Amino acid sequence: MAGQAHYTSAPPSAAGRHGGFRFTAVSPAARPALGVLRPLTGYTPPPGAVQPAEYPLAFTYDRPDDDTAVLTRTRFTGRDYTGRLGNHFCHALCAGPGELAGLRPVELWDTPQWAPSPAPDDGHALPDLAELVPGSAVGPDRVRRLLDATGEAGVRLLERLLTVALRALAGEGTGATLVSADPERVVDWIAAVSYTFPAGLTARLTFTTYTARPEDDHRHLTGTRPETGEWAPAPVFDLDRPREDGGPEPCATARFLAGAWGSGRLDVVDAVADLWDAAPDEGAGAGVRRLRAACALLAPDGTAGDLVQATSAPSGLVGFVRAVAELRPQAAGVPAERVRDAAERHLATLAAPLGDVRAALAPLPEPYRGAVLAGLLTALEAAAESRAEVLDAQACAFLASLADGAPGGVQDALAEAPGTALHVLRRAPEEPRRAGLRILRLYRRGLWEETETYEALRDLMRAEEPEPERERGPRLPWRRGSTRERE
Repeated sequence: MAGQAHYTSAPPSAAGRHGGFRFTAVSPAARPALGVLRPLTGYTPPPGAVQPAEYPLAFTYDRPDDDTAVLTRTRFTGRDYTGRLGNHFCHALCAGPGELAGLRPVELWDTPQWAPSPAPDDGHALPDLAELVPGSAVGPDRVRRLLDATGEAGVRLLERLLTVALRALAGEGTGATLVSADPERVVDWIAAVSYTFPAGLTARLTFTTYTARPEDDHRHLTGTRPETGEWAPAPVFDLDRPREDGGPEPCATARFLAGAWGSGRLDVVDAVADLWDAAPDEGAGAGVRRLRAACALLAPDGTAGDLVQATSAPSGLVGFVRAVAELRPQAAGVPAERVRDAAERHLATLAAPLGDVRAALAPLPEPYRGAVLAGLLTALEAAAESRAEVLDAQACAFLASLADGAPGGVQDALAEAPGTALHVLRRAPEEPRRAGLRILRLYRRGLWEETETYEALRDLMRAEEPEPERERGPRLPWRRGSTRERE
């Protein structure tokens, strides 16, 4: 059950003995949350506002904690019971995340459950809401019409908005300020971000369509008017004049998702959501990693090579594996080939030692563990200059042991990466004879050609040869009376 509460300036009554701003009507489910709701009920008019149209409606979604979702709709109502100008009415809905299942919060912008005016202050409780009912004004079609109207500039703006929202959700940066004289325009772009992300991640995306103090707001997307937008912290987006430039450089995930909207490929957006939904919700940070990984797995080519961002883990391999494991690719039916290609794209820019590769891959089941290894070897084969930095002795010892395994899978990957395989076999902490036997084993299994095998063995032996002794100077002639002469 979702709770609801009304907040406004009201005269004293039997239910509220003190006049002024207070909760005038509360449902049973909302009563325990009044301390959480109170800070979310305020409203500051825009400076210089005179006409009713200059007082924008403030529609806000907040997550005070992981177990509470709050939606508020606040509008300016003019004078209060004392005749003082400055009253407003806030209708607040309080729910657990379960009540929002299947909904995007922005869909409640025009729900019929919003009260047009405060309930009479007669001491009776408001009813709890059995379910939250979406309105009819916000949906994917609204986003489609928005991008059709704004064209290429709109797609570029969406890229930058998505970039900022992802960073803010992951705790990597601040949110975005959306500036427009029309609150409906702010709703347009909040809807665009909301329908691009999977519903479960959108449930973590906080926003408000209007505040007069954007510099003090903590939400991921903050709407304000032009007269207050000049005080807003960067990044700031002027929605009334969308531009193709400005703001942060779009990340690859944002480019991929905005590009799907731009090309009309909503099936791609749905496929990303299906992958994301295959794993349980474990917080906004994990959700962003999973979204990046889902996009990486669906990207058709190398244009999205940096879709999976490195995490705080000691290497990009660990971060990539963690993100893919959270997607549960087996349950989602992801082909191993997609994981291999995504791993190759992401790991092509590795710069830190891999360390314990076996432990890094442990979260993944087969065949995905082998797919990531194959992608890693392919990436290293194309980046010979980084092998020495990435492949430390521990990594080489594990990768060298793969040459002793059964043919197929990673064995084939070793065959297709002879330069990397040789580097691994030479640096593995063991005697050169063992490395030579592994090279011959690859040859006998038909994985290396004669030329490759010969060159590998030759290079291996050269690497083990001792340095030649420095040449000695000319021998001096024997002197008379020397030991040899006396003999």
